[in-house]
Amino acid sequence: MSSSTDKADGGLLRISADKVGRLMDLVNELSLGISATLRLPELEGLDLPGFEAASHRLSMMMRDVQNAAAELRMVEVDEVFRRLRRMIREMERETEKTIQLAVHGEDTLVDKLVADRLYEPLLHVLRNSADHGLEKPEARLAAGKTAAGTITLAARQTGNEVRISVSDDGRGLDYDRILRKAQEKGVLAPDARPAPADLWPVIFLPGFSTAETVSTLSGRGVGMDVLNTALTALRGRIGIESEAGQGTTVSLYIPLTLSFLDCVILRHGPRLFAIPVDLVTEILRPAPENLVPLRAGVDAMVLRQRGRMVPVVPPAEGQGSSDGTSILVVVETTHGPLAIAVDEVLDRQQVVMKPLTGRLVALRASWGLALLSTGEVATVLDCERLVQREAA
Repeated sequence: MSSSTDKADGGLLRISADKVGRLMDLVNELSLGISATLRLPELEGLDLPGFEAASHRLSMMMRDVQNAAAELRMVEVDEVFRRLRRMIREMERETEKTIQLAVHGEDTLVDKLVADRLYEPLLHVLRNSADHGLEKPEARLAAGKTAAGTITLAARQTGNEVRISVSDDGRGLDYDRILRKAQEKGVLAPDARPAPADLWPVIFLPGFSTAETVSTLSGRGVGMDVLNTALTALRGRIGIESEAGQGTTVSLYIPLTLSFLDCVILRHGPRLFAIPVDLVTEILRPAPENLVPLRAGVDAMVLRQRGRMVPVVPPAEGQGSSDGTSILVVVETTHGPLAIAVDEVLDRQQVVMKPLTGRLVALRASWGLALLSTGEVATVLDCERLVQREAA
């Protein structure tokens, strides 16, 4: 009897999220303590045979413990997807449309802290797909489509990120309508005609909405900026693709875990900064002829690199621009590449993240603070907001 019971429960234990969180806090403190011990100034110059190999082995074991602790808090994204499935029937009644929901990758794992905060932003995208994306049955039949519209909810892990996408086979985004609204709000110049991929991100600006009527699902003047705000809090980013008459896909790219972050550590002046490794595409010291002024009379530079022009920015405001002697860290953002000018690349570390609180909340273009193995603190850069700051 005992044997069959063990087999039935699979050896699983029920552990509260609070206990796992406490364990992870202790693991974080242990990691910092080990790093500080291994870097004690008193150890410098001592003849300690085997110390370097032993300290390296200890550091690798600590990383394994961090990863194992993080895995304890991983849950299947289906916990969120199940709640969204139940909303489809309500959306059908509200919109008078027939909606089929297809789900893929529901066994993809995410940090429970991420999962707990995913429902609202995903529900917002789902509502917009149902209300604005899918056509009424008669309009779909006239367009040669099936009467029932399809919304696809999918998740998959790519590296240290999880991509969750919401796709519909509806009418697609209305380029002219969005352009007109952006021009009315002064977001774009009256004569601007950007490429669709460059126009779509404006729908995530605060208060931007093209809905002309209010419904219980959308068009309440809130707009998609609530999604942008939620993703910023999760250290995530948004991608959007759309084709007229074929549908729209909104993709959320979210870190696998919010506890630890693999970063490149940088110094600019007296300050330390950290950038997630996954965002870095290249680190270089540019030749002077490859740095050119953005435009006359403006103290800003661009990097001429393999046929493209990459904006160059300092990691913090008021720290000047690159003078040709800086090291450039090129990162990829949803708005294209960006080169961040720094004085020195120090290290690559798996850092412990701490959120911004108090007056630090106003710190611009930052995800939070990273506690380094040296005991120092680095600002973790939000490269998406660095791009927005540069554009402003």
